[in-house]
Amino acid sequence: MAHMYMVPNPGMPGCPPGLEYLTQVDQLLIKQKVELIEALAGFESNNKYEIRNVMGQNVYYAVEENDCLTRQCCGPLRSFTIRILNNFGQEVITVSRPLKCMSCFFPCCLQELEVQSPPGNIVGYVLQEWHPFLPKFTIQNEHREPVLKLQGPFCGWSCLPDVDFECWSSHTSHISCILVWVN
Repeated sequence: MAHMYMVPNPGMPGCPPGLEYLTQVDQLLIKQKVELIEALAGFESNNKYEIRNVMGQNVYYAVEENDCLTRQCCGPLRSFTIRILNNFGQEVITVSRPLKCMSCFFPCCLQELEVQSPPGNIVGYVLQEWHPFLPKFTIQNEHREPVLKLQGPFCGWSCLPDVDFECWSSHTSHISCILVWVN
């Protein structure tokens, strides 16, 4: 099956280079590429993702970077850097998360992501909010001012094939934004 690729847009004032296409879409699908050895042996490898538009065209690719020991020992709490590349292999976004150990019963070290675009230029943060049953996050701008709130379903990550997150603007009520993670 041949993959279709989206055609890049020319630069736009005020938009980080490589992200112009995001101003024209209201939905992206993220699909993890599972390695055969990982599926068969259960040995965790660096995650890779395809990011597509609703027409199935590849828009970006994402590659996780960390070491083998961190992946095997720390599991989903591991530190990582995710590099998001356009179809020409140019890095357009860098997402970094340090190692933080937390549990629902001892929420002293909640997860936090730093987002850079272009790499080296901080554009925002994603901070986990403590809740005993719901995945909740705050999106902050580069000045650490709240911009959006996200809330996932009660069931969380593992029991549903797709996980929908609702979005709220920090200045208004509910906005029409649903994030869907496709396994």
